[in-house]
Amino acid sequence: MRRGLMAWDAAELPRAALDDRLARLRARMKAEGLDAFLLYTNIARGAAVCWLTGFTPYWNEGLVLVPAEGEPLFATALSKRVAEWISSVMPLGEVVTTPKPPALVAQKLAESGARRIGVLELDGFPAGHAQTILAGAPGVELIEGSPAFAQARAGVDSAERGLAARADALARESLASVAADAAHDPLALVAACEQGARLGGAEECFITLAPDLSRPGGFLRADRPHAFGAAFALRVSVAYKGVWSRSARSFAKEPAAQALFAKAEAAFASFAPDAGEGMGAALARCFGGVGQVRDWSVEQPRGSYPLASVASADGAAEGFDPREPFVLNVDIEVAGMRWRAARYVAQSA
Repeated sequence: MRRGLMAWDAAELPRAALDDRLARLRARMKAEGLDAFLLYTNIARGAAVCWLTGFTPYWNEGLVLVPAEGEPLFATALSKRVAEWISSVMPLGEVVTTPKPPALVAQKLAESGARRIGVLELDGFPAGHAQTILAGAPGVELIEGSPAFAQARAGVDSAERGLAARADALARESLASVAADAAHDPLALVAACEQGARLGGAEECFITLAPDLSRPGGFLRADRPHAFGAAFALRVSVAYKGVWSRSARSFAKEPAAQALFAKAEAAFASFAPDAGEGMGAALARCFGGVGQVRDWSVEQPRGSYPLASVASADGAAEGFDPREPFVLNVDIEVAGMRWRAARYVAQSA
């Protein structure tokens, strides 16, 4: 369960922005001949529902039904008491509690006469839910709706940019509170990072670390004992009003090594790819004279996931758009030492 502040602020996320997002989705529905659109959500896959409604599902699972006309419906198995609170922080959509959300969706589809239903990430839609809907609304066809949703989602609006910038600021401020000599106590690292993020309004703060950069391996959970090496890295992922950002820094215990890391960090802070420049070339230019790029990857929101890998050094690409904000993860060799970092990158809107 998410433990931080959850609230709707009309100044940060105007209702007009949500109305525009709904209109964009409905335009794609009309273009694809869809009578309705269906989004599944749970605690790990809430990004699409949050983008559309302004509410981040924080427990249990639910379904959002977007009809061709009228208010979207959020069907959840949570209690009526919780539903009343959800309505107070979800500016768009009607909240209905039911022990069987798929059955309610089927009923609504049958009553409306809808036939072609776009489903976000159809391959990941629970089979039991699909069977209930197909049985309860004869003649309904479930169609892969991810391309239509992606087209509606393209083009980050000013409200989302503002929320992402705030999430980024919280992540960076959290890491700024950490000192290299804190490596003896993982829990102290977590506490130092999480305190600032939570007090700043983050609804979630997920902290991982690479305890010894001289050894291979990825980032690990920080809430357990670790043996730290001469250099380590810390990564903070922060959610603010449903929008996520990541930031990561590397630390060295020896002052001379930390000075080299500081140069790499300064170079990374100024990273800005030129128009039309490939990511690999941009990174090589950024770190020229500082270190050699070993690996990199790019993350952007995709479907129901707040951050997903969309490009990497190995050539994998999943529709990366460099014109829109992204999180850049890098792995650099600095004077024979491994240096890892991540930062939010946003071009001017």
